[in-house]
Amino acid sequence: MFLKNDSLIFEIEYVIIFIFLINYMLESSFCPYCRISHATSDDHIFSDFLGGTETVLSCQRCNNQFGHDFEGRISKQFAPLFFMLEGCGMSFRKPILWKKAFTHETTGLSYDLKRDKKTNKILACLSKTTLIKNESGIMSLDMPDLKTAQQKIKELEAHGKSIIKLVATKEKVNITRYRFNLSLDEDFRRFILKMCVAYCRRMNMDQAIIEDNVLLYLSDSKRNYHEVRIDYNHYSLLDSAVPPLAHTIYIEACPKSGRTYAIVRLFGSLQFFTILHRNYHGSQFAGIGILNPMDYSEKFQVIDPILQLTESPRHVLRFLADYRTRNMLRRLDDKILISFGRNDYTFAPKEAAMILSQICISIGSADNFFAEMLIGSYKNEVN
Repeated sequence: MFLKNDSLIFEIEYVIIFIFLINYMLESSFCPYCRISHATSDDHIFSDFLGGTETVLSCQRCNNQFGHDFEGRISKQFAPLFFMLEGCGMSFRKPILWKKAFTHETTGLSYDLKRDKKTNKILACLSKTTLIKNESGIMSLDMPDLKTAQQKIKELEAHGKSIIKLVATKEKVNITRYRFNLSLDEDFRRFILKMCVAYCRRMNMDQAIIEDNVLLYLSDSKRNYHEVRIDYNHYSLLDSAVPPLAHTIYIEACPKSGRTYAIVRLFGSLQFFTILHRNYHGSQFAGIGILNPMDYSEKFQVIDPILQLTESPRHVLRFLADYRTRNMLRRLDDKILISFGRNDYTFAPKEAAMILSQICISIGSADNFFAEMLIGSYKNEVN
């Protein structure tokens, strides 16, 4: 009789495990972001513009929506930082172009900045073709490069316009100050949350530790809201666990507090905090995702809780925010120096401006930088 009961219990346990696996397979076949459509499209855990290659499956609609809604705009926000890190020695998988980075003091024309691959010199070209009309009524076209100018000449000649002259000028312009503005706005909050959800799906934990409000905000940020804030805390244990400039996703689920916390770090220093679940009843869990931008290696693993997170303050006094922001940027300066043995830029300014949820980072340097500028580059004077 004992053997029969023991066998029955054994069979029941197998049935429960089987039902659980079937249920999980059904749930995981759906998109982690909307949990409605089937997951058929590869979506990056760390965004493609950060250098991430590892993916999870999502639905095509969410993948396309996020790319158009906020990921493209976030990549443009990071262009100044990418440009400066490239100057320090970081290698990027795609060419870095900082659009409308510089405005000429005399002409008011805006220029894009990039670097020559061979010499590492800063090069600039007009952001767009600009029509200028002088006092005599003669019009001229300022164009980014010779190829664009030649194409425009053909178009004008095809319409019966005569070209008076083609002028190319080059000069050196002193660039003494860059500015990197990073706004913790709606786009950025969704960007942070998306990486957290993707990581949790990779670890097969998204159903348990991501509350519905996170997904509602990702799908429709106009009608919903989920808080993401700057985390000024310095986690030395996290520093010791990851490379200096690594992008990091750290998740910690605590049944005792009923919370699931997340820390997201970018370039080892820019740090953000959010709560992924406010009524968690599962088992204790901690995991970390790492993207090292030095060699673009990625690692995702379950670990023992190392931070014992609690909720970070929602409001910080202005002078404390300024002080802590400078400390955050000083750590970025130190990590760049550790990684490359040099730092041509000073990310920690003497005065950092911070207003509510916006970080304004002023970038300065002891040395002036010169860019090879094509100023008023190719002028086509048209009758």
